[in-house]
Amino acid sequence: MSSQSNSFLPIESKTSKGLTLLIKMVGRSFLIITPLSVIIMAILVLDAKEISVEIKIILIGLFTAVVSLFAWLITQKTKKNTTTHIIVDEKGLHHYCNRDILHSISYADLHSNSENGKYDVFLTEYHESAPSLCIYFFEPALKKIISKSVNLDIDMVIKNGNLLLKNFVKGILIFRPDLKIAPNVLDLFRLEEFNK
Repeated sequence: MSSQSNSFLPIESKTSKGLTLLIKMVGRSFLIITPLSVIIMAILVLDAKEISVEIKIILIGLFTAVVSLFAWLITQKTKKNTTTHIIVDEKGLHHYCNRDILHSISYADLHSNSENGKYDVFLTEYHESAPSLCIYFFEPALKKIISKSVNLDIDMVIKNGNLLLKNFVKGILIFRPDLKIAPNVLDLFRLEEFNK
């Protein structure tokens, strides 16, 4: 294992500013166009002679609620300490805000499955979204070992997210060989050389 630990290279997240800007522009235009559309529909409902007064009151109440929700969403401020980049190194997975570590998942903090399960590192079941990588660790607030999905939360689009997760799993294999990893995790990240 020592030769593998020497060949373990840290990986930093690569972001796409262009794609992030496009997604934010689409989201902001949606936040503006939707309330304007609702206001136009409210004006049309008020002018319609075929709609009864009771239905007009209900529809105006609904339109007001929708516009209020979008007005609230527009006024929300983003958090100051947002993740700017993620690094996976020989100690674990770290979320950074510029040079400060916001939070980390270190290999030393990982635990075996306390629920007498088969694997300590596994994928969630396939549903409508892609499966998530899950681990077990000690939660100090709850004072017990819980399972947690490994998230790459960042305000930018990450181009190498799968590579970050693959390097994290590779780090678990090298630095925490005592943990049992589900075969589908090794297959997903193409780490067959570690599959026994």
